[in-house]
Amino acid sequence: MKNIIIIHYAEIALKGENRRNFEKKLVENIKLGLKNLSCEKISRISGRILIYPKDNAEIKKFKTALNYVFGISHFSFGWEISADLEEIKITLAEMLKKRIAGNSSISLCGDYFEQCRNAQDGNFIKKKIVTFRITARRAEKNFPKTSEEINREIGEYVLEKLKVKSEKLKVKLKNPDINCFIEIVEGKALIYFEKIKGQGGLPVGTSGKVLSLISSGFDSPVAAWRLMKRGARVDFIHFHSYPRTGKASINNVKNLIKILNKYQFNSTLYLAPLLDIQREIFSKCEERLRIILYRRFMFRIAEALAWKIGAGALVTGESLGQVASQTLENIGVANNAVSIPIFRPFIGADKIEIIDEAKKIGTYEFSSQPYEDCCSLFTPRHPATKARLGQVEFEESKLDSEKLIKEAIEKMEKVEFKN
Repeated sequence: MKNIIIIHYAEIALKGENRRNFEKKLVENIKLGLKNLSCEKISRISGRILIYPKDNAEIKKFKTALNYVFGISHFSFGWEISADLEEIKITLAEMLKKRIAGNSSISLCGDYFEQCRNAQDGNFIKKKIVTFRITARRAEKNFPKTSEEINREIGEYVLEKLKVKSEKLKVKLKNPDINCFIEIVEGKALIYFEKIKGQGGLPVGTSGKVLSLISSGFDSPVAAWRLMKRGARVDFIHFHSYPRTGKASINNVKNLIKILNKYQFNSTLYLAPLLDIQREIFSKCEERLRIILYRRFMFRIAEALAWKIGAGALVTGESLGQVASQTLENIGVANNAVSIPIFRPFIGADKIEIIDEAKKIGTYEFSSQPYEDCCSLFTPRHPATKARLGQVEFEESKLDSEKLIKEAIEKMEKVEFKN
């Protein structure tokens, strides 16, 4: 009997002829996520991925690491034995006997299962009656018994074998104390008792590369995370006004990317200076259009970088109507500055939803820190909320846009984040 971790996926299974490529990428990402942990091997079999931990003391670390891998629907700590019905019966009966007796020495995966149960469920061994069910799945269709027959035969065997404890053990198909999962696949029987929810989505790297405009706020880091969940590799660009503003926003962004990097294992940040452009706009252009002019320059610089690094789209954390630059009219004028697609995952979300998701993924703490970003510099008293394209283009004609963009790109700094 071997301790194993069983990985299941959902959306990948619908990918038809491309499924193998998605599975291969998921295995690659799992290996990256487990790089600092010891595995005997990681194998892909019939709609599942099996991990064989080498060091049982690291089991809890495996759970933490797998929670950062997109593409996993759920995973379980369990055991692998031969796909022999008699062996399955004996093994499962022994496991249940020890659980009912309150003995947690079945194996390390068994210990982990006991520790992971919440306080309410963890008291089941103290109950007068313990309920269980057998949930078998037969992926190997030439196995001599159907799933229903396996359920019935093993259930009957367990009750008979543990008849001394019969007053404490009953079958219950709905919401049992113990659900004994059995999967028959490629000559193996996989046994486990708990499904741990994964991140879902698609493996990072299966949907191309995008470039995220990231600030220290709540919105843009979570927007980038959402693109990662859809399989995109995300690089980042942060616009700053240093030294006119402090380095707080730059440092916050670096900390945010360290958190996001756990989900894609390596990331690149480009620090783009905006101060010279802002000074030109401040001195030559109409005050109320400053924010939308800043935004159009940001998009142009980001687009030029995206073409250079092979990113197919830009990503922002914009939400319709949230601030002056995010009105329908201003978003349209900003879009007009570039031809590259701009993804806005939160266009229909409110701030509470975004903050809740920031808490969930771990970026909330750093996004809550006070900072002064580039858009807070030279802020107009009454920013335009319904800018007209012709008006904005007239203001831009007062600037040497090509030169300003070229200089900003030349002064850009590159920062790498590794797993």
